[in-house]
Parts: sequence; C-alpha cells; structure tokens
Amino acid sequence: MKNNPKELRETLLSLIHDLKNGPGEHIRKPGVDFVRNRKLPFEKMIISILGMEGSSLTNEILSQYGCSMNVASAAAFVQQRAKIKHTALESLFHSFAQRTTVDSLFKGYRLLAVDGSDIHIPTNKTDLDSLYQSKDGRKLYNLLHLNALYDIKRHTYEDAIVLKGHLSNENRALTDMVDRSMMKTPALIIADRGYEAYNNMAHIQERGWKYLIRIKDHSAYSNGILHGFELPSEEEFDVDC
Repeated sequence: MKNNPKELRETLLSLIHDLKNGPGEHIRKPGVDFVRNRKLPFEKMIISILGMEGSSLTNEILSQYGCSMNVASAAAFVQQRAKIKHTALESLFHSFAQRTTVDSLFKGYRLLAVDGSDIHIPTNKTDLDSLYQSKDGRKLYNLLHLNALYDIKRHTYEDAIVLKGHLSNENRALTDMVDRSMMKTPALIIADRGYEAYNNMAHIQERGWKYLIRIKDHSAYSNGILHGFELPSEEEFDVDC
C-alpha cells in the first residue's frame, strides 16, 4: 500500500475496530467489560493511549477531549485501561506492521538493525523487577528495557519486546523476535557486539537469514568469539570462510 498519512490512519482505525469486534482475547472479562455504553469505550481507549505524550494523565485527557463536564476523569480512565490486556497493543503493532509493509530491499534482503534501550518509568519501590538505585545510593528509580528490530530501509519497526529491567535479556529477546517473525522475505540482521553469541547466529541461520554482528576485539577481551583464534597480526585483514 501507499503509506500516505490518510491511508495509514484509515488502516490503523480499521485494525482497532477489528480488535474490538474480535473474539475478546484482549479484554480481561469478555462479555462483561466494555459492554455498557461508557464515556471511554474500547476503541476510544486504544486511540487515547496511542496519542498520549508526556503530560499528566489528567492533562492528557483534557488535551484530547477538551474541557467539559462530560469528560471522563483520570480515575475512570485508569479503570477502563485495566480492562484491556497488554496483548491488545502487541496484536495491533504486529497487524499494523504487516498491513503497511512495503519491501525495500538491499540485494534481496530486508536490513534489520537490532538494539536495546532503557526506558525510565515512574518510581515504584514495590516493583523489584524494575527497581534500581543510583550510584550515590540516594535515589531509587525504575527501568523498562526495550528491544527492537528496526528496518533501516523502510524506517519502521518490525518487532519489539519490552521487559522489566532485571528480567531483560537482549540475546533472548533477539532470538524470540527472529523465531516468531512472520516475514517471508529473507533478512540481514545488523547488531553491535552485545549480541555476539553463537546461539544468536544459529537462530538467524535457521531462518535462512544472514547476519552482520560486530564482535569484541580479540586483543582486549578474553571471552569473545575471536579469543583463541589464530589471526594475522596486521591491524586490518580479511578472512574467507
């Protein structure tokens, strides 16, 4: 499809409508939740969540729906949001990516870069899986970790996995995204040296894909893939495998 803003918006709204009319696997209590006519129905909730920026919840609601006695409260929004499973947004992400995909290839391959990034979230001292302490020991903060596959040619995200900081494993996230991909076009995975692992390479090869992974300097690290290899002493060299 042509990815112009109007068509993208229509596709997104259509997919949100499909989520609402689906079998209910994305709602915590199918047949109970989102049955009654409320100020924040399912579709409106999803659109609101996607459109949020960096303000407080109250200000976000006022910004989206205006100042009126009929505007839902922040408490009502939280109650409605709790009725939606996180799988709703995951399903929407994958459906939207699949429907809007236009292959832009490099020598027959999709170019997919993988990397991870920490995301600060509001401090919650009871959530130990995401709780960290600053180096000076004074400040507590919480982190999520985003793992993403990014299409370099199309400038879009192909997949993503978000986990609490202490539960995150970038290598496992990469293999999970590779294994569950529905792509029919072969891909070339590009990664930095944090993804240097034979298991990652094996999963990529099983899909029939290629990889370009930066690896650790054999002279500076003793635990990298190159450790123990007999390599030329020159600063630059090529080795045919």
